[in-house]
Amino acid sequence: MRNYKLKPTKRYSKRGGFTLIELLTVIAIIAILGAILIPSVGKVRARAKEASKLSNYRQFFIANTMYSADNDGFSVTTVDKRDEEYRMTTYVANPGNSDPHWTWLLAPYLDVPTQGQWLSWLADIYINPYFEDYDPTKRWLIGSGLNTRIRLPDSSLMNAFWDSWRPGDVNSGATLLSAVTHPEYRIFIGDTEEEYHISNSDHIDTTQHEGKGMFVLFDGSVVFYDQEEAVLAFTDPFQLRGR
Repeated sequence: MRNYKLKPTKRYSKRGGFTLIELLTVIAIIAILGAILIPSVGKVRARAKEASKLSNYRQFFIANTMYSADNDGFSVTTVDKRDEEYRMTTYVANPGNSDPHWTWLLAPYLDVPTQGQWLSWLADIYINPYFEDYDPTKRWLIGSGLNTRIRLPDSSLMNAFWDSWRPGDVNSGATLLSAVTHPEYRIFIGDTEEEYHISNSDHIDTTQHEGKGMFVLFDGSVVFYDQEEAVLAFTDPFQLRGR
């Protein structure tokens, strides 16, 4: 009989899974990557949100420039409470609606539906994305407001038609865009505590951007002012010269 030698068989070792050290290493790597990436994603979102708001503010300025060209050189008024026959712009009101505000007056230049004042206010472009107290049922509280005292400190007249069809009412009226002084410092529109206008310095909000507010000036530039700067830009913009 021939003798056959059996060849040794190869032994294969099967591992049951990762060791504890390997698992801990993977978890640690994931944690490190998360710590690096999550803040970066948050910063990108914050920058995108800020860029969107800045873009909207600049569009308001451009819309006002076009509005002025169509309305004998006047800047948009904050509100027009006059009788229909006296208004500069035809207004399509909703039943039981209030008078037209700047949001509706600028709507045709912003590609916003103009079926009525209340519908215009719902457009996202008007709503300050940083305004945490926005409530769709209170549409006038949008967190971005038009400066209605654009003649300060020379005059306290409001850039609005507050019952100005009444005889003897000299408290308000439209302002020529070319007559706005210190446009490189004066606020056109910006962050507010709640309402759609800035009628006094208490309305100004400078908390939304790390202790500053975003404002577009009458020269078209968008700036970030702290509280002191914003108040001066509202009350006496000449005082900002050289700062």
